[in-house]
Amino acid sequence: MTEWNTTWIGQTLTVVNSTDPTLIGRSGNVIDETQNTLTILENGLERVLGKAAIQFTLNDGKTVLSGSFLRQRPEDRMSRKYKEA
Repeated sequence: MTEWNTTWIGQTLTVVNSTDPTLIGRSGNVIDETQNTLTILENGLERVLGKAAIQFTLNDGKTVLSGSFLRQRPEDRMSRKYKEA
């Protein structure tokens, strides 16, 4: 199972690229996910990030995930098959 198909809640998300430069470098634990957003807990504050605007890694991994490519409901994303690039 790849990072695309696992649950992201409870994992550490780090934004590595974004259309909004103020989001780059933000990091926190994922506490909620919807079709279009990820909510992270960063320094005790909840931050809602739009999936379409970010590229991120999970748990300091090497795989960069593109939020715009992964805009499905979490339950749909887990059973979907993705082509590895």
